[in-house]
Parts: sequence; structure tokens; C-alpha cells
Amino acid sequence: MNLKTGILFLVFCVALAGVIVGQRLKIRSVGFEAAQLDRELRTLEENQRVLNADLARKRDPARMIREAREAGLPLNPPEGESKPLPGKKKEKDEKEGEKTK
Repeated sequence: MNLKTGILFLVFCVALAGVIVGQRLKIRSVGFEAAQLDRELRTLEENQRVLNADLARKRDPARMIREAREAGLPLNPPEGESKPLPGKKKEKDEKEGEKTK
């Protein structure tokens, strides 16, 4: 092996070692980033769980009524006639329908 070939071989080995080291550093960096994103995901999931529990608690009708009473708000039924639910007739309409038959 002559000197020129030896130098080329040495340069090739150093370049190959640099690529290998660079790849290993990149793998380590991606691993750290994945761990950080996993921690962030767990934190966000915990926050979502807490917020969902808080929302469910705030939507509780018994709690709303209790807080309205504590605040001194009147809890009167709505004034005027209430509209029937879709697909259901009022008793009054049913009686009138029977009379017209």
C-alpha cells in the first residue's frame, strides 16, 4: 500500500467515524425530545382530566340550584304557557281533539 492510498483510507475512516458519531448523537437527541414530549403529554392529559372533572361538577343541576339559593336568586318556574315537547300533545289539545270527533 502506498502513501496516497493510506491517507485516503485514513480520511475515509475518520469521515465514517464522524458520520457514526453524528448519527448516535442525533439518536440520543431524538430520544431526549421524545421523553420531553411524553412528559408534556402526561401533564396535558392530567390537566384535561382535572378540567373535565371541574366541568362535570359545575354542570351538576343540584349544585346550580344550591348556589342560586345561596346567592338569593329566586327559583320561580317560567311564566306563561310552556310549549309541548316535540312529538307529544298537551292534555288540553288531546281533549279538544276528542270533543271535535
